[in-house]
Amino acid sequence: MAIELNVDRLNAGSASTLGDVATGAGEVAGKALTALLGGDSVKVTSGAMTDLEALVAKLKSDSERVKFSLFLTSLAAIGQSLNETQKRALEQGLKLQEKLDELNKQVESLNGKMSQSLAEAAALDAQIEALEKQVEQAIKDGKEHNELMAELERKRTELDAKQRTIAETAGQIQAAKNEIASVRSQISVLVKSIGENAVKTIAVELAKLSEPEQAERPAEAKKAEEKELENDPLAVIRESLDRIERDITETIEENRIATV
Repeated sequence: MAIELNVDRLNAGSASTLGDVATGAGEVAGKALTALLGGDSVKVTSGAMTDLEALVAKLKSDSERVKFSLFLTSLAAIGQSLNETQKRALEQGLKLQEKLDELNKQVESLNGKMSQSLAEAAALDAQIEALEKQVEQAIKDGKEHNELMAELERKRTELDAKQRTIAETAGQIQAAKNEIASVRSQISVLVKSIGENAVKTIAVELAKLSEPEQAERPAEAKKAEEKELENDPLAVIRESLDRIERDITETIEENRIATV
């Protein structure tokens, strides 16, 4: 299972090793590092004891070292629990989940644009209605109304343009929703190919690993999490991996700075 860290936030020396270990968790063939945890250390197969092993040794507390090791061993254990076909399917599923997240954000943005355009169109409608009444009254009173007519035409032109924007946005929303449905269908097929129970088990384990304090959450939050686990286990896995990445990266960076 490919689990990648954004190692750009780390210094070049430690980033290379940490990235290789995390990426290769449970699937170490061809990697520079082999995650063979013995106690608190990680054996390095490509040279002197540097980078990750040194970083683990420099962590400020026993609890940090234990947590760091737990992250790596848990990721490795998950990888080892799956066969190669399942790993590829899970990797593909996580990529699709990322695409799904992006599409949902796109729909949210488009819905915001649509709401704003509809509000602006409604305002233009009200302005046009008011101008039409002013023109009608000016005609009845025999007053000059050329400026009112010009303003009325400008507002009508603005409304036409706004309505085109609304139609285009509606089309973009529908296209995005169609793509979301397609991606969800692909994810469903992949989850079934891996095994729904296996995916949910991985999601539960990673959620516990990334948020050990979740047991103390309010009942409503727990219900929402349980619903997401039931309906979108890959979303839970992706969110958990993101949290684990941030935690590892921040911990290593904090300790690196402290020892400089």
